Amino acid sequence: MRKSDKEKNMHLPLLCVLSFLITFGASLLSPAYAKIYIDITSPGIRQLPISIKSMGTPASREIESIVKADLDFTGLFSFVDPDVPGAEMTATIDVETSEGLKVIFTIHDLIDNREVLKKRLSASQKTSLRTVAHRISNAIYEVVTEKKGIFETKLSYLVNAGAGRKELHAMDWDGKRSVKVVSKGLTSSHSWTQDGRFLLYASQRNRKWKVYILNRKRYREMVLFSSKGLNLVGGTSPGNLISLSSSKDGNSEIYTIDIYGKKFKKLTRAIGIDVSPVFSPNGEQIAFVSNRGGTPQIYIMNSEGRNIRRLTFEGSYNTSPSWSSDGKWIAYTGQKNGKNQIFMVKSDGTETRQITFNGNNESPSFSPGGMFLAFDSDKDGQHGIYIMNLLGDDQKRITSKKMKASAPRWSPYLN
Repeated sequence: MRKSDKEKNMHLPLLCVLSFLITFGASLLSPAYAKIYIDITSPGIRQLPISIKSMGTPASREIESIVKADLDFTGLFSFVDPDVPGAEMTATIDVETSEGLKVIFTIHDLIDNREVLKKRLSASQKTSLRTVAHRISNAIYEVVTEKKGIFETKLSYLVNAGAGRKELHAMDWDGKRSVKVVSKGLTSSHSWTQDGRFLLYASQRNRKWKVYILNRKRYREMVLFSSKGLNLVGGTSPGNLISLSSSKDGNSEIYTIDIYGKKFKKLTRAIGIDVSPVFSPNGEQIAFVSNRGGTPQIYIMNSEGRNIRRLTFEGSYNTSPSWSSDGKWIAYTGQKNGKNQIFMVKSDGTETRQITFNGNNESPSFSPGGMFLAFDSDKDGQHGIYIMNLLGDDQKRITSKKMKASAPRWSPYLN
């Protein structure tokens, strides 16, 4: 890996957003009593009636509000006042702020009349209040579904800063605590490594496109790949192999490289343009966009560049593939009736679904766990970042209408 001409320390607020200051006491969840309250893989998912009770300092009410907003977006919970019968589960949040932030958090199963979970949380700074709240939301979600929650994940995205600049920003999954990650030049494609350790992005500076890598722990930017032509980052494999496209030899082709800037390998050799390569979750396949058939379409090949097959046949303009975490679905942008919309198709090419219909909707990105999609849209006028479920319902704008934002990429689960 080569250092950039000038290594730079990243913005200090990034340290707060992309790292955690929370410590935990022991969990008292007993495997003998564990049960799935909601099976999110079954049809006809019900809502779990839950009451959330906060006590202690005023910070407890703020944490309660964040937890409710987190859980409400999933559509899996209905909220019952703690003083009103009808809840099947209750969560209690007891907060002290005399020395930092200390929380005792418990979950009770009211049907079986038992304590399901008890945790002690402490944070070194009160500014970590949102992180504490998101971690409580994750605990509730995991108890109820036995699946990991998304509430401590991040989204990276691009912001139009004018004067030919696009900046890379990162924010919480709900749009809060946004920070500027890269402000130099024109930043384009970007991605997270699957272990969450690095952010990758392509940026044009001094009229040259380079692919950069940012270590989240050290907060330093390094050059991963540089050549003549247009160089854009794609996605990563579980082993942190990186896919990218480059026009260094003329046509844009697909390549892979490791996180040290070595093992550079060319995968495609076709007339036309091959771009937007993204690894499947297991790293065995790559979805990409090619116009080798005359129009931009989604194709799939194995990770060595063999067994290329066309995936999309409906429409004449399909781009921006994103894999679901189980590898069964690919979301993409397709043009229909002169507008860009979000579609999903099974990775075997069957069951194409359109899930957005209003405005222009682009750049889908699956959440870890595959329950939600982030995307950008101009349906409210100014382009912004939205999240929604896989049916296209419960669409929620998470960036300000004052900001022109696009191209979200959902992080993996972060530690």
